[in-house]
Amino acid sequence: MVDRTSSKHVERGVSKYKGRGSARNLYLLTCLSNNFSYTESNHLIHIMHLSHMILILVSAALVAVPTSARGTNCTDSVALDGVYTSRDVDMGSDPLTHFDAPQLSDFNASAIEDWSFDGVSRDGSAGMSFFFSRGTVAGHVAAQRLFLSVVWPNGTRYMESVFVRKSSVRQCRGSTIAHWTDDATRVRWTFASSVNYQNTVVTIDSPAVKGTYTIKALTPAVYPNGLEYPSADGDPLFAPELYWEESVPVGTVEANLSILGTPFVLSGYGGREKNWNSEAWADISADWDMMRAAVGPYAFIVWRYTSQVDRNTYFSVVLFKNRQVIFRTANLGASDPDGKTYGSVASTNTGPVHLSSAPGSRLPLPESRFTGYVLDFVSPETEQRWKFALDFTRTVYWFPASSALRIGGFVGNVTGGLVGGEQYTGLASGSAQEVVI
Repeated sequence: MVDRTSSKHVERGVSKYKGRGSARNLYLLTCLSNNFSYTESNHLIHIMHLSHMILILVSAALVAVPTSARGTNCTDSVALDGVYTSRDVDMGSDPLTHFDAPQLSDFNASAIEDWSFDGVSRDGSAGMSFFFSRGTVAGHVAAQRLFLSVVWPNGTRYMESVFVRKSSVRQCRGSTIAHWTDDATRVRWTFASSVNYQNTVVTIDSPAVKGTYTIKALTPAVYPNGLEYPSADGDPLFAPELYWEESVPVGTVEANLSILGTPFVLSGYGGREKNWNSEAWADISADWDMMRAAVGPYAFIVWRYTSQVDRNTYFSVVLFKNRQVIFRTANLGASDPDGKTYGSVASTNTGPVHLSSAPGSRLPLPESRFTGYVLDFVSPETEQRWKFALDFTRTVYWFPASSALRIGGFVGNVTGGLVGGEQYTGLASGSAQEVVI
């Protein structure tokens, strides 16, 4: 049996128009508000300032163009840098909408939508994280942004944040193909996915980075409440003003990139998801811990998230075995008085790696206060309990999310399984946001 309890009730709403964004969102590092690439091994920062478009208020930031009249049965969604509306924006929440489809039909000065990907090598020594984004970030209103961060087995890191002129997402019956492009800077990122999320190919073509990333799903797509797509009972609203869909909770990943002429090759595991928010991440979120793992026959996706909006903590666990959902819960705690499934995520600080700035960084941040997690999933009805221990092996990135928050990406080793049963080892990737003390 699996718990069908949904996450806490939170109100649905709109992204309220608030002008040119929040002060907290403007705090982000200067390098994150301009096109840049950063190789942390030799501490070389390439700032590539672009002359951005003049921000123009228009009544619609997106153009949805049905193309079925031409016989393609496709729909295009196009967004342009700096083009936004002064109106409130409705947040899409239809659970039957395809997970790769844009949920926001328009953008104002605060709304944002991200398609995110990650990966960890089979020995846990290398990792990567990247995303395609639409919406306001780092003071750049209605941005079309691309972000990539990788860590090589020797600990060298590379990070790139690029703003482009245009993004387009084409939805067809059998596939999705999306492009983030800028002809002036010769940047073109693409992701193409099968309609069932089983196969996704990302192609990166820019002056600094060229290559591909592929992911093949080992698990079905799920909502935060753990139901599999498509389901009318699925709910993408995870917490106040935060929507989340897990297109590939866990899959096998192959990446083959050339970064400033240096090969980056990764074979292992990872996943991909989509989020859309009515406000900037730093304005709606406090601390969080999010991770995915492949451990023997098991795979899981976990997110423990504290909201700045209502100060409540929200929780989602989905555990798979041999590609099937065997456990899910939104109940966070050491027990459940009603006999429902529950789970917990406890930070540890005895592992070998804290999330940190790269050695030799000019302005290093304090390290994270934790080095991993212990995860506990319990089903009182079936009298089953699963425990997993995760230790970080590499920091993928670590930087300020605001004056009060630091955010990091990690990869790590995992051990665990059914308590009293066979124990396994595996790999994990994820992200964490920590409140500055």
